[in-house]
Amino acid sequence: MADMQTLPAVPGAGLPSPMPLPMVHDVVVVTTRKLAQAKAMGVPPEEFGIERDARGIRDCNYCFHEIVTKTEAQLIAEGYDEDQVKALAPYTGKTDIETMERDTVQEHMGVSGSGDSMNTASRLVKITEHYIRIDYEGTGRPCLYQVITGGEDGQILRKDGKECIEPFDAIPFAATTPVPMPHRFVGRSIADLVMPLQREKTAMKRGALDNLYLHNNPRVEVGEDKAGPSTINDLLVSRIGGVVRTKSVGALNWQTAPNVSGAIFPMLQYLDAELESRTGVSKQSQGIDANALQNQSATAVAQVFSASQMRVKLIARLMAEGVRDIFSLLHGTIRKHGQQTATVRLRSKWIQVNPRNWKTRDDMTINVGLGTGSKAQQFAQTMAIANVQKELIAGGKTNLVGDGELYNTAAELTKIMGHKNPDRFFKDPNERGPDGQLANPPPAPPQDPKIAAANAKAQLEMQQMQARAEIERIQAQADIAVQNRKAESEIAIAQMKARLEAQLALMQYGLDEKSHSWKMVLDGMKMEHDERRHQHETERTAIDMLGKAMDHEARQAERDQPQTAGGE
Repeated sequence: MADMQTLPAVPGAGLPSPMPLPMVHDVVVVTTRKLAQAKAMGVPPEEFGIERDARGIRDCNYCFHEIVTKTEAQLIAEGYDEDQVKALAPYTGKTDIETMERDTVQEHMGVSGSGDSMNTASRLVKITEHYIRIDYEGTGRPCLYQVITGGEDGQILRKDGKECIEPFDAIPFAATTPVPMPHRFVGRSIADLVMPLQREKTAMKRGALDNLYLHNNPRVEVGEDKAGPSTINDLLVSRIGGVVRTKSVGALNWQTAPNVSGAIFPMLQYLDAELESRTGVSKQSQGIDANALQNQSATAVAQVFSASQMRVKLIARLMAEGVRDIFSLLHGTIRKHGQQTATVRLRSKWIQVNPRNWKTRDDMTINVGLGTGSKAQQFAQTMAIANVQKELIAGGKTNLVGDGELYNTAAELTKIMGHKNPDRFFKDPNERGPDGQLANPPPAPPQDPKIAAANAKAQLEMQQMQARAEIERIQAQADIAVQNRKAESEIAIAQMKARLEAQLALMQYGLDEKSHSWKMVLDGMKMEHDERRHQHETERTAIDMLGKAMDHEARQAERDQPQTAGGE
């Protein structure tokens, strides 16, 4: 935990000590980003070696590469053991014929290997990478290993505390030769084919020049009796108009050398023809020959020109096989060590490529693309394809030729003409917009004239029917308007009649209400009279009943009264 600082106390304040403040530090954050890339580098033949019976690099059991361009400081920076690297002997250079022939400016003469005595870190050290198939782990199954040694004695180097012996997936070398030899790894070069002929041409040309020199400077025959004391000295100095002093006039006899150029030049032409057959480089391939247009047709000249390129194409094809191996190794390296997503343009679209998704990509094949003739031949062949497509379309075979095939033909013609971007001249029918729909939809296909006439007739009939329907619609609207006006007048009359009937009904209702009121009054008076009469009748009945009861009681009393008197 960092030390804490406290504020100084104020004298005489009598306050509690303040809270301690933490100590702060300035921190610098450094972000390191690793950038890696795969490279294909050329290896000089004198620095590479392979086993004697090897037929190819992929299936060989041993090969090596001598790295002589690294200094002591570079090896130590790469992690090799410092004491071991400093103990290695310095590189003093190669003395083989190939290295010496390539050294045209005496670069090899200045290689001391020891470096500056005050700066030993700059001295060159010989490092050799060995690739060998051995059973290093003792499992009974040999595997490919990389072994790195240093110095002339082949001492195994140590890197990061362990020996430089690591398993390897594939030998990281690709080789090619223009003239392969059957059942041999090392082939022949163009120089091997032409050097004997070139020596013969040199000898022939030197003889022709010597013969020409003799013609320009012929030898002189002088008799001893006619030679003066200065004759030999004058003859040794060859100059135009020079004087030769002799004892008598006519003492010099000029000898004439025979002209042998008539036999040398046909031989030189024969050697040139043999060189053309061996290399494939002819006068026609370098430019139009002066005799190429004499009594020859254009087809014959084109055939000679194509035949002269067959050898060049064969050599290019053989060299391309080595380039294919290089790309296969690059693909394997990126597949194993790729860590970054890159954005590349593929099929006219920008997509993201992640090498980490290639871990199971084992079915990839590399095709070597080579030209198939000159631009004129390619243009003629592509136009022939375009004519076939045109005939197929005219014959109605649209299932064989579509917009995509026509665009491909047009794009190929554009590229042959030297334009790299065919989109400047033709629209891609498969291009899609941001919404995923086709940006250039195909137009409607043309119709047959008979079908077009029938469609036009049907369209005319449809227009006539529409005109009649429009007239009927207008007439119907007029009839509807008349009916509406008639209905509106009838409605107005009915409304007026309804209003009058309503008024009459109201008046009748008033009269009925008044008569009903009088009737109710009369009925009330009648009911009141009936009630009074009924009341009178009820009272009369009660009075009668009361009288009858009084009479009955009186009679009963009269009957009861005598009996009482007799008993007494």
